[in-house]
Amino acid sequence: MPNLFDYLDWRGDLALDEAPLCEVDNVAFSLLAYVNLDGTVPPPREGSIPLREAAKEYFFLHPEEPPRPLGLIVPGDIVTLFRRMSECRRYRDLLVGGYVNEVCEEREMQFSAITLTLPDESRFVAFRGTDDTLVGWREDFNLSFMDEIPSQRKATDYIDCLDLPPDSGLYLGGHSKGGNLAVYAAVHASEETRRHIRRVYSNDGPGFTDEFLTSEAYLTIADRVCRLQPDSSLVGLLLKHDGSYTVIKSSSRGFLQHNSLSWEIMGSSFVRGEGLSKQGIHADTVVRERIDSMSREEKATLVRLIFTVLESTGAKTLTDLYKDGLRSAFAMLKTYTGMTAEERETATYLWGKLFGSKVPTLAIKASPKPAPTQKTRPAPRRMPPRDRDGKITIEWFPLLRNH
Repeated sequence: MPNLFDYLDWRGDLALDEAPLCEVDNVAFSLLAYVNLDGTVPPPREGSIPLREAAKEYFFLHPEEPPRPLGLIVPGDIVTLFRRMSECRRYRDLLVGGYVNEVCEEREMQFSAITLTLPDESRFVAFRGTDDTLVGWREDFNLSFMDEIPSQRKATDYIDCLDLPPDSGLYLGGHSKGGNLAVYAAVHASEETRRHIRRVYSNDGPGFTDEFLTSEAYLTIADRVCRLQPDSSLVGLLLKHDGSYTVIKSSSRGFLQHNSLSWEIMGSSFVRGEGLSKQGIHADTVVRERIDSMSREEKATLVRLIFTVLESTGAKTLTDLYKDGLRSAFAMLKTYTGMTAEERETATYLWGKLFGSKVPTLAIKASPKPAPTQKTRPAPRRMPPRDRDGKITIEWFPLLRNH
């Protein structure tokens, strides 16, 4: 089925003042936010440049992209999308600026945003979702028990500092966590900023608490929020939503539907689904029940223990963990076994409560010795699986693998 690249073939020759901004354009801009534009796009209050010039500078600085230019799980095809957007008439002359990219381990914050100026002087602010950094993933987990995470406050401050022309429109969007940031910023922005907001897009983004969704501030902006949700993706079902969302079709299944490049398109819209799939409904029910069964203190404790183990490797990104597969596994094992008995017991209990399974035991039972007359062959040594390049795959983590 046609996807975002096909959309560029169909409508790439139509400027935005000829064919107005649509939900597909929103996803294109939201994915653009994943590209590392440091040194390419000006920061806030330092002007803006055409998208084609930003792409020219980017590909000059990155003439040879690695196999995974955006990390282990963010699709590398987004960089190809960036190139295609910079070449088509619809996007190439749009001004881009206000680029921010901040990762702070101390504050447990990963935040990035970019502003595009549309032909009618309206602004589209795209917030980046979770990237390759462990800090970003930890902040995602923190969403489950914190009323406000640092990137949400940063997103609110970002749009409040925009220099918006009188009567101009403001669009906010993002994919995954970026969609959550877009909604949060719209709700908590100043009255002056909210007056400009025309549409807020959450593209398979996680939700919020009941208190947030029933607040007066949210209810006054809710009719301008558009949630796009693949029929069986898990991420967009996390936490709570107000029940208003548009189900769309994807050429992928399950968690892979989170990749917006798999979303099916017809004309200027995504193809609508009839509702959540059985898999999506089941995942929604199970995840909600398990998350709701844990107190805030339990969630905070589990997150702390998980990331204590992961960060003991010295890795800063998922890619680091992947590259140092065996060494990372041994470092995590050492950290886990070095915890107190109480911490290990707590981790086992909370892991089972959330995922419905126990953390695999580290004890190894001795096999009975064979009879003296029995001839046996030594058991073959089990080696961790490797990819085509001979590197140990990221799936091989003794602490996280079910037995």
